[in-house]
Amino acid sequence: PPGTGGSRWRPRLVVRAPIGGRASVTWDGEPLLGPHEAGRGADYGASRTAWARDRMPVTRRAVQDAAPLIAGRTVGLSLVLEPKTAALALMLHEAGARVRVFGHAAETRDDVAEALRAAGIAVFAESGATGEREEELARLFLAGGVEFLLDDGSHLIRMAHDPRRAPGALESLVGAAEETTSGLRALRAFPLRVPVVASNDARSKTLFDNAYATGQSCLLTILDLIDPAARGVALWEQRVAVVGYGDVGKGFARFAAACGAAVDVVETDPVRALQAQMDGHRVAALEEAAAASAVLVSATGEPATITPAALAALPTGAVVAVAGGVEGEAGLAEAGAGSWPLTESGSRAVQLLHRPGAAPVRVLDRGACINCTAGEGNPIEVMDMSFGVQVAALRELASHGSSMPPGLRALPGPADILVARRALEALA
Repeated sequence: PPGTGGSRWRPRLVVRAPIGGRASVTWDGEPLLGPHEAGRGADYGASRTAWARDRMPVTRRAVQDAAPLIAGRTVGLSLVLEPKTAALALMLHEAGARVRVFGHAAETRDDVAEALRAAGIAVFAESGATGEREEELARLFLAGGVEFLLDDGSHLIRMAHDPRRAPGALESLVGAAEETTSGLRALRAFPLRVPVVASNDARSKTLFDNAYATGQSCLLTILDLIDPAARGVALWEQRVAVVGYGDVGKGFARFAAACGAAVDVVETDPVRALQAQMDGHRVAALEEAAAASAVLVSATGEPATITPAALAALPTGAVVAVAGGVEGEAGLAEAGAGSWPLTESGSRAVQLLHRPGAAPVRVLDRGACINCTAGEGNPIEVMDMSFGVQVAALRELASHGSSMPPGLRALPGPADILVARRALEALA
C-alpha cells in the first residue's frame, strides 16, 4: 500500500473484548456489570436466568425425561452460580425435585442467588464469604439430606465423605456426578463410598465444553480484563503461551491463533506436544515460552503448574491467567516462597505480582479459573449440552443408583448419544 516504503505490510488485527468490563454496555445501553459488582437484585438475576432458560432446549428435554424419577427427591447442585445454573435449578424444581444450590464465593453472582431464593429454592452461596463462612455454607448444604449431587470440581463429593466436615452427609447420598477434568482427577485417587458418574468423560461434554467453549470464554474474559476501556487488544504478532495441551489447552490455543496470536505450547506428554506442533504451534519449555509471552495461561488442572522461574522470566507487563481451574495452579504461593507481593492494580480482577529486581506482571483474579470467577462462563449453547449430560447422569443415578457399586462409572453410551442428537437438532 502507498506510504509503506515498499516494506512488507500486514493488516493490524484488533480484538475487542465483549464482556464484563466497566466501560462495556448491554444491548439496551445499560452498563454491563462484572460478576461481583453491585447488581440490580433478584429481578435482574431473574431476567438473566429467563434469557438463559430460553436457550437451553437440551437441558429442558433431559429434565422432562428425569422428572418421574426425581419428583420428591433431594437434588444438590454445586456448580458455578450464574444464570445458566439457575435455569437448571428452576427446571429441576419445577419437575418436582427438592433443589439445594451451593456456590463457591468466587463463583457466585449475588443477583442470581437472590432470584433463586425468591423462587423458593434453598441457596447456600455468598460472593463475599470468607473461607470459614464458605465451609459453613457447604456443611449446611450437605446437611439437608442431599440424595443426588451434581458437582463441579468434586469439592462437595469429597467433603461429604469426611464425617468431621459434613457429619451424616453420606447417610442420604445415593450418588453424584462430576463435570470437570480436575474434579475427576482427584476422585480417581479417592476412596469413594458412593457411585459417581464421570459426566466430564462423556463425549457430548468433553469434546465440546472442554475443547471449544472453555477456550473461547477464557480468551474473551482475559481480553476483557486487560482492556477495561474496550479500546481493543492487538494480538497480531504477540506471543501467547499455553501450558497443557489437553482439550482445554487445545481450545484456548485454537482461539488465540484465530485472533492472530503466535502460540507457544508447553506440554510434557510427547504425543500431545506432537499434536501441538502439527496444529501449527511452537512447542517450547516453560521458561523459554514465558520469556517470550505477552500472555501465559495454565490449562493443566494441576497445582503449581506455573513455576517461580517462569514467573520471573515473564516480560514486563505480561499477563498470567488460569484456564484449568484448580486452586494454586498459577503457583503464586511458591513465588519467592510466598514473599512476592500481590497488590491490586485498580482494574477489576487484575492484580500486580511484584518480582524482585524486575517490573511487575499482571495476574488475573489471583490465579482463579478465569472464565468462571471473572467472566460469564462458557457459551450457553455448549453449557446446554453439559447440563444435559449432568441431568442424564442424574437420571441414571435415580434409576439405578441404589444398586450401583461405589466408584467412578461412565455415563451409558446411549444417554451420551442422545444428548448429542438433541443438541444437533437444536442447532440445526
